[in-house]
Amino acid sequence: MQTITDKPEIEKLLSRLTTYIANKLHLSTMAAVGAVCMSKVANELAGGKIPEGTSFDELSERLLREVTMAGK
Repeated sequence: MQTITDKPEIEKLLSRLTTYIANKLHLSTMAAVGAVCMSKVANELAGGKIPEGTSFDELSERLLREVTMAGK
């Protein structure tokens, strides 16, 4: 299984995920950065554990579930 390991691609995805969470949950950029950085999704991305071909929609849905479940 090939994984996403290209650093610029990972940084782009993390940036997009941060913007997505900030907009979706009406958070400040700093709060969204914190939420994304502490997420399992971000750790998997940074660790090269996300399969190539995984869509942004899949990642954002996972992240949203993870972030909203953490607040409950």
